[in-house]
Amino acid sequence: MQPQTAVVCRQVLKSIGAGENAVRVLRGVDLEVPYGEMTFLVGPSGCGKTTLLSVIAGLLNASGGHLEVLG
Repeated sequence: MQPQTAVVCRQVLKSIGAGENAVRVLRGVDLEVPYGEMTFLVGPSGCGKTTLLSVIAGLLNASGGHLEVLG
């Protein structure tokens, strides 16, 4: 039996600003985090780690894609 997933991200997008001044911060992020597993999010400064966590936590709205947290 395959474990259930706690977090599912499919092609998650996040832009900040509007029009020509919009900055694409997340560009189609795919992520699955199974229940009970520890997951680390690493990368260089400015790559979108905090933005992704803020979208997953519901502090920011995604600009596009599909996000599911705890079903």
